[in-house]
Amino acid sequence: LTICGQGGRILVSYGGTSPVASTYRASIYSTSAATTYTTSPTYTPTANALVIAFVVGCSTSVVDPTGVTGHGATFTKLTLTANDLSTTHALSVWVADVGASPSSTAVVATWGSNRTGGGVIEFEVTNWNGVSAVAAVIQNPVNNGTGTSGTNTLAAAAKATNRPLSFWVHLANEATAPDGTWTETAGADGNFNNPATGAEAQFKNDAYSTAPTASWSTSSAWRGVALEINGN
Repeated sequence: LTICGQGGRILVSYGGTSPVASTYRASIYSTSAATTYTTSPTYTPTANALVIAFVVGCSTSVVDPTGVTGHGATFTKLTLTANDLSTTHALSVWVADVGASPSSTAVVATWGSNRTGGGVIEFEVTNWNGVSAVAAVIQNPVNNGTGTSGTNTLAAAAKATNRPLSFWVHLANEATAPDGTWTETAGADGNFNNPATGAEAQFKNDAYSTAPTASWSTSSAWRGVALEINGN
C-alpha cells in the first residue's frame, strides 16, 4: 500500500506496476417480473478490489435501478452519455471499492417498480488505481446501432497498465460472440425473453484495445458500453 499527497489530495495505490486484471464473478439473466435481480454465486472479493456491475433492466419505459448493493460496499452509478435501447431497456454501470474487509454476498440491483426481465453481470478488478471507484474509470464511451454486430471506440490508454472492459445488449434472445482478441468467461453471456434480450460482457487483460466488438445471429438493435480502467 502506498499513500502520497498530490495537489491537496490523498492518492492511494494498491500494489506496484502490474496491469489491471479483470475477473468475471457472477451474473443473472431473468425473465421474471421483479423489482430486484440477484447475482449468483455469492463470493468474497479480494480485499480492496474494484467491483463493476453491468446492469440491464426492461419494462415499458427506460428506468435505471434505484440502487445496487453487495459485499458491504457502496456502489455508485457511472454517468453515461446515453443508456437507452429501444423504449424498453436501460443499461447502467455501477462501481464499488469493496475495502479491506468485503463480505461474501451477492450483488443485487433494485428498481422502484417491477421490471419484466433483466440481467446483471459482475466483475472483480484488481491492480487498479485506488483514488476512488468512479475515478478508476478513465472513460466510458457508448455506441448503438442495428445489425448483427456492434463496435465501440475507446481513446488511447492513459498509461500502459490500463485495461478495458465492454458490455453489450441487443434485442434478440440469443448468445453474443465476443471480439476475437477479448475474453468472454462462461456466465458473462446470457439471454432472456420479456422482451427478447441478449446481454454480454468481455474483458482484455493481456493488452489494451481501442475498438471492442461483439456479434450475434439476428439483426437487431444494440447498445454497447466500453470502459478504460485506471491501473497502478
